[in-house]
Amino acid sequence: MQTHATTPLYAGIDGGGTKTRALVIAPDGHCLALAVGDSSNINTAGAAVAAANLEATLRDAAAQIGVPPNFAAAFFGMAGVNDSSAARAVTELVAGFQTVRFSGFKVDNDTRALHAATFGVGSGIVLIVGTGSKCYGRSADGREWEAGGVEYLVSDEGSAFDLAIRGIKAALRAIDGRGPATALRTMIFDALKLSEYGQISQRLHQDSIEHPGQPMTKTEIASLAKYVTQACADGDAVARKVVEDALDSVIETVTAVARKLEFAPGGLRVGITGGVILNEPGATIFQERLQLALPGAETLVPEVPPVAGAALRALALGGAAVTPEVTARLRASLPSGA
Repeated sequence: MQTHATTPLYAGIDGGGTKTRALVIAPDGHCLALAVGDSSNINTAGAAVAAANLEATLRDAAAQIGVPPNFAAAFFGMAGVNDSSAARAVTELVAGFQTVRFSGFKVDNDTRALHAATFGVGSGIVLIVGTGSKCYGRSADGREWEAGGVEYLVSDEGSAFDLAIRGIKAALRAIDGRGPATALRTMIFDALKLSEYGQISQRLHQDSIEHPGQPMTKTEIASLAKYVTQACADGDAVARKVVEDALDSVIETVTAVARKLEFAPGGLRVGITGGVILNEPGATIFQERLQLALPGAETLVPEVPPVAGAALRALALGGAAVTPEVTARLRASLPSGA
């Protein structure tokens, strides 16, 4: 391999609602740097903040190598890029970077990076269930379909945000008598530093704990999901129902994509990522509910993370060969935290 100063650099970016990861690799697949920055989802962070976080993360990655931030190609797998107008908006932001340069780059939804990390150029369905959620599939003949994932106001099924909102509602129902008693009542109200039922409106819409005088952000609300999963793990029946209902809703997106692309349930492969369905108790509940909806479906946890899939897409975009040897070298040299 050439020295770092002369080696073409390929960058894969996994831009999420909570963190942004940028992985830089050489043409042979060897990982050179990994940088982690703040949110770059334009729908939650805003365009200016998202752009600044993306540029800063890529600068950080190049600084780790000790070279200027000039890249032969980059693939941006971005949460919040759900349509062509959003893709154009982020493309314009990236093109406007003042300190980072690219010979070529592409912006797409983050599910494309996960798909490449899971299946390479093969077929299958991928599902992200973290702060937000989205499902995407590609068939053997190249057809694509996606479901869910059009942000938290109307979608993000099964996500941490969805769990948190459902948990808050269950707590409120327990307090005012519409629903059964649940540990969520105390856990969530203590977390939000509330003593009265009606204070929830003020906290959500006007007076965030992290940002007083402002509404709670999507990420802040999503952080409450841990109380729902903890109560579920502790045996709280209401919390268990919240988790089951939320995961049923995200499994509906998998079912819709499988039906549209004509995947047979018995041969269906689903690549999964995101804390909600990788960590307990959500992991077991997800598997149970998936088998009820799509008997015989197989779930795969990608051997490399989405940011590595984005890096492979960057290689292909730049005209470099993506061989099994390149993929194996990338996997072997991945830094911790990727």
